[in-house]
Amino acid sequence: MQAEQKYIFVRGKTLMSNREKLIVLTLVSFILAVFFWMSYWELLKPEDIKKVLGSTSNRAGLLSMLLPMIFMLIFIIFVQLAYRKTRLIVDSKGMFLEWPPGSVFAKFKFLEKKVSWTDLQHATHLTSFEAVQLRSKGSSVPWGIRLRDWKIYSVEIPQDALGDKKIDLLSVLREQGIFETLSKDPRLLAMEFDLMKHPVTRKLLLVTGVLLAYCFVDVFMQHEGWAFFNEDYLLPHIAIAVMATAVLAWAALKTEKHEQAPIGITVVVLAIAGFSFLVASYVSGIRLNQLVGGPLISAEYHRDDKCENLIPVENNLPVVEYTSMTKDYWCSVKADEVFLVKVRKGLFGLYQFDLREQTKAIRDYKKKL
Repeated sequence: MQAEQKYIFVRGKTLMSNREKLIVLTLVSFILAVFFWMSYWELLKPEDIKKVLGSTSNRAGLLSMLLPMIFMLIFIIFVQLAYRKTRLIVDSKGMFLEWPPGSVFAKFKFLEKKVSWTDLQHATHLTSFEAVQLRSKGSSVPWGIRLRDWKIYSVEIPQDALGDKKIDLLSVLREQGIFETLSKDPRLLAMEFDLMKHPVTRKLLLVTGVLLAYCFVDVFMQHEGWAFFNEDYLLPHIAIAVMATAVLAWAALKTEKHEQAPIGITVVVLAIAGFSFLVASYVSGIRLNQLVGGPLISAEYHRDDKCENLIPVENNLPVVEYTSMTKDYWCSVKADEVFLVKVRKGLFGLYQFDLREQTKAIRDYKKKL
């Protein structure tokens, strides 16, 4: 390409790649799942939100907390809308993001960027994200460019030299030879790794997905829970998760050298798989106790003086621990009133409770308030 040749690109219609859509969908799904579980366990209730919004002091505090985020969101939207008016110029010397002549922002150099090919340290083409990142020498902030955002506007090049060649931003950047002469940014290599295409990470993710799907379904089907959430009840599941992770790590390292995934990515996926084994062990342990543990018996309990726990009449049975959220209900009943709580003694002396009756009574009480 000759020095006087110049390509001018303008912003086209902004579209997300499949990977970007997947990231957004995962984030939204996670947020919705958090709200669902908070609502299911009554940690987030419409009446509580109404109480917060109904108080003047609460509204003021909430507004003072949200205002900085609102202003930041407005600024980001403004920058994105303004950014659509810029144009990208590529020639043999470098690349320049500028405002068109006559723009009010051109005078203040707002959003303008410039990079020289001779100053580049890394040039990385992220195929999965359809993006390019350029990092100059001595610069801590890289320049990321989404290829699909830009379309050709004009070309300052002899028409006979252009011919019928299709021009896009990636092909123009390739003509500069930056991807051949410069190395990829090593910090971005993990972003290009496709977890579902590599045989090792794909199998680990499938195992993780199956375990978490089982946990999600089984939690809704069973009605019992461990009596305590302490080291005696957690250590067996932690041990099982550690052993399962060790076996998976051994299997991953035993694969052929050319089939091994990068060690950093393998460690992260193994950690996720280990956590899924921990959760699955905790959930399935309850089910196992139901099948091979002792019978589910109705034992007599009464509340303590602090209205926080249910104390068994028989000393060998476990205490039912409640949070302060249920204190109003337990204080509304007499201290000597007897409640029947369903208890099961399972393997290794670990207890489970079926507290559906007590939970229903608490919910009915709160609905009447």
